[in-house]
Amino acid sequence: MLLVNQTVNQTFDFKMCSHEQLVRLHNGSLEVLERSGVKIFEETALKILAEGGAYVDFDTKVAKFPAHMVEEAIRTAPSRIAVANPAGKRTMFLERNKVYYGTGTDLPSHVDPYTKEVRPTTLKDIENIAKVVEKCDNFSYVSNQGLAQDIPQHLHDMITLKAMRKYCSKPNLATATDKDNLQCLIDMCAEMAGGYEELRRNPTLMLYNEPVSPLMNSEEAIQKLMLCAEYGIPTTYASGGVSGGTSPVTLSGSIICSNAECLAGLVLHQLVKKGAPFIYGYVYGAMDMMTTMNVYGGPELGMVHAIMADLAKFYDLPLYGTSGCTDALEIDAQAGTESMYSILCAALSGQNLVHDNAYTGVGAIGNLSMILLVNEQISFAKRFVQGINYDESSFAIDLIDKVGYGGDYVSQKHTAKHFRNEVYYPKFFNRKQYVAWQNEDGLTLNQKLEKRAVEIIEEDAPSLIDQRTEKIFDEIIRDRAKKLGIEY
Repeated sequence: MLLVNQTVNQTFDFKMCSHEQLVRLHNGSLEVLERSGVKIFEETALKILAEGGAYVDFDTKVAKFPAHMVEEAIRTAPSRIAVANPAGKRTMFLERNKVYYGTGTDLPSHVDPYTKEVRPTTLKDIENIAKVVEKCDNFSYVSNQGLAQDIPQHLHDMITLKAMRKYCSKPNLATATDKDNLQCLIDMCAEMAGGYEELRRNPTLMLYNEPVSPLMNSEEAIQKLMLCAEYGIPTTYASGGVSGGTSPVTLSGSIICSNAECLAGLVLHQLVKKGAPFIYGYVYGAMDMMTTMNVYGGPELGMVHAIMADLAKFYDLPLYGTSGCTDALEIDAQAGTESMYSILCAALSGQNLVHDNAYTGVGAIGNLSMILLVNEQISFAKRFVQGINYDESSFAIDLIDKVGYGGDYVSQKHTAKHFRNEVYYPKFFNRKQYVAWQNEDGLTLNQKLEKRAVEIIEEDAPSLIDQRTEKIFDEIIRDRAKKLGIEY
């Protein structure tokens, strides 16, 4: 048989915006950049922009961008970014419709895995996060997820990168306090990679960096942006505009304002090093006017990030996405609803580097059990986007005829061959009737998650970096501590 002229939907074609709507959002962003511009508190950057064609007022530190500068930067930025794990294997390809989930960077509180109390995050918590993420098949990269309160804050980025490298073999998304600390992170990763050029070719480090909404750019953020361009370190410059607070309350207005902020960073980034890897995006939040909190689990989060995914495809740029987060204070029905919703939105819209998975407590509390739950939810979403097969073996017409009337399919080889791929099998969700569940262990979902989290962190987990590398890491951190006048 020859089957021809077939149009196949293996999964779906999900879009929030039409082409015309994307053009309007883009043109609105260009108008903001031409009319209002952005403030940049970094003299070198202002000079680079002026030489590149921007209208710069050095007294007010405002840079305004003609449309051609923005569109040229979009053109020169790469449409795909390959990211390697610490061993140098390229494991992530940030390109159109490839989705990778990971953790976030900055939770001040953590649920103690033993006492269940919410307390300040510690370095031990970050080590445990790395251990749990290492066991999660659906997490492609790791971030420290928390802000450890028991280590020198000016050394936090370096100490936590070392902790992640010790206990997790996946690529790193990190933050840096300033340019000098970022240089230390690059030095550490170059040591493991075998040199700066090898790190450039196969980056194992990605930086989370952002402007200050509305329309402001700190000296530290700009210097880090330029340093990433020089070394070829993939970096975000994703605005964190809060609609109704630091960006317009209307979703389209918030997108336009925040998009302009991100594109301004892209222009500078590409002027420093044409073709340097840039991760486009907007980390959306909304101000709840009842509580004044930044909503991190509502329906708008999924909607806006899906629109940003459409814009990323319009620009042909890799996207920084968000999912798996909740405003709930603990793992409950609200947490499950909100996290699963945004995970599915990220998958449907084709977001690339999807961060902040397992954030709870309105973006303030880390929880090892939530990481395990989100890992389960991602596998659930993966089964949905996998779709179903339409080949001859899947149609099973001969088998249907063979089994006939009143037969069974349990005993068929066809069932044994296909059942694992056709039906989703969870690790933690219940599929037992009440009596069987009660007789086996009677554990609730939360109890299963808590038990597994403790098992992972108590397992023997040898360091994934050798003694020589750890020694060099410590030397880099000590040298930086000495310059800062900090004991380490």
